[in-house]
Amino acid sequence: MNTALPAALVGAYAALPSTRADQERFYEGLAGREIADGLEIPYRDGLGEDVPWLAAQVRGRFTRSVITLIPGTMARVGASGTFGLASADPDGRQAALGFLREARTAAEELNQLTGEQSVSVLHIHTAPSTTAVAEMFARSLDEITASGPAAGAWSTRLVLEHCDAYAPGVPGEKRFLPLEAEIRLARQGGIGIAVNWGRSAIEAQDPGRPLAQITRLASEGLLEGVMFSGAGPAANAYGGPWADAHLPLAEDEPTSLMDADEVRRCLRAAEGTIAYAGAKIQVPGDATVDERLAMVGRLMRLLPARGTATAAGSR
Repeated sequence: MNTALPAALVGAYAALPSTRADQERFYEGLAGREIADGLEIPYRDGLGEDVPWLAAQVRGRFTRSVITLIPGTMARVGASGTFGLASADPDGRQAALGFLREARTAAEELNQLTGEQSVSVLHIHTAPSTTAVAEMFARSLDEITASGPAAGAWSTRLVLEHCDAYAPGVPGEKRFLPLEAEIRLARQGGIGIAVNWGRSAIEAQDPGRPLAQITRLASEGLLEGVMFSGAGPAANAYGGPWADAHLPLAEDEPTSLMDADEVRRCLRAAEGTIAYAGAKIQVPGDATVDERLAMVGRLMRLLPARGTATAAGSR
């Protein structure tokens, strides 16, 4: 059991202002107001156009962050339909393995630029949509374990982020493998699983699904982290019904089914088991930096008080 407090992560890219100056103020505010001590950083074709600038925002502020491969993964799934670590198509699976190696190398380089263990975890996924094969993901994990600089000398580790599973009667968004299959794969591969509240709710269009999955994974000893993104059944300013649109708390977006009580219930179920928890929410496009920080802060204040947060890489 993990007795230290979880690291507080913010998927800042979902709420990031558009200008460089405002982005710097936003990062400064996340750290200075003690909203976050780590980030969830997106990986698409790299870590952005100016990695030294990103390193400067991270250095001394955000440690034990997570890099998520979902933005680049979904772009590639959309382009080919066969891209993914769980793909039955050999080319699609090898492309996903290459993409993961690139992301992991980028994490190492960011850590070298900051001179700190800025990134400890990479979120990986059981893509492609609708056609993922569990045995192919297991094969990918075997190949990942046997590769890398001096095989196993990576400073980062892998965590499987559960996304909405494929179900013929549910439109879904990511449509990857079901949690039951991912639990078996995680055990076989010796890795943990993270839950994103909104993606679990989307899976069955059921706001009770995230808590059920968090409880199950905690009891199995496999829960690594929980990220809170809202979802709901009605169209709104951020997206359509049951879209993976990273809705804020219900008090900031009435169509969101993720309210403060639900966040607290999930955190109680995960208590003592997770290495990190956090928020990834959108904000209105015209929101000021202070308004963005306030919306993110309202959700982050529901997390356990900071001060003795454990590293996301502590397991």
